[in-house]
Amino acid sequence: MRMLKSLALAISCFTRLPVPKMDWDSDNMRFMLAWFPFVGLIVGAFVALWWFIAEALGFGMVLKAAGVALVPLAVTGGFHLDGFADVIDALASNAEPDRKREILKDSHIGAFAAMGVAAYVLAYFAIATELPTGWRVAALLACLHVMSRCGSAFASTLFFGNGTSGMLTSFRDSADVRMTVAAVVVVFVVFGICAIVIGPLCGALMVLCEAVLLVWLNWFAQRNFGGMSGDVAGFFLQTCELVLLACIVIGAKVVGL
Repeated sequence: MRMLKSLALAISCFTRLPVPKMDWDSDNMRFMLAWFPFVGLIVGAFVALWWFIAEALGFGMVLKAAGVALVPLAVTGGFHLDGFADVIDALASNAEPDRKREILKDSHIGAFAAMGVAAYVLAYFAIATELPTGWRVAALLACLHVMSRCGSAFASTLFFGNGTSGMLTSFRDSADVRMTVAAVVVVFVVFGICAIVIGPLCGALMVLCEAVLLVWLNWFAQRNFGGMSGDVAGFFLQTCELVLLACIVIGAKVVGL
């Protein structure tokens, strides 16, 4: 029952999908991060469904790519893109880590964040226009959203926090660390293998690039913010998804899909 309550909390927190209301206590939050990849599977399923519908109706590549870029935002409500925007604002300040952490807490959006989000969505859309057709693309897009959340949950659980209070701190303090890490690693391996089977070069690039991004994230978070926070986790997730999308396109261009 506790696992199901954690699942409901994860879906209610990270998506806009309706679920039964649960108490936000440490007991119910214990496995929230462990369920985070499942949230990615839900998002990926919506993206894959859009891809199948768009191809069945004969939509052009521009419209298909727009769906690939916007469907995740519709499902999540832009939850992680908000963190991406906050980090862009903080980085643009070129301030010390303490000041950057203060900027992360500011609910207002700055000019640099607005430009960063616009550039991100445009880049995501542009890369998506280069995707080939076929069911393999839909399957890889679904894997993409699971794998990115595996990395985000792994970093959020194990990497050093920045010492400030916030949503991520609550998740970390309540999490069953051993269970969470084991779950996200197993899910990442399974979906990484699935991606490699679907498209050998695409999948291999996705696994390799996410591993490199995780190493970079640990350095990036410590250098700029003194450790992980919810905003930094969201920034990583969005960056990872952009890179993994590019991996699918590059692999498809090189060897086909």
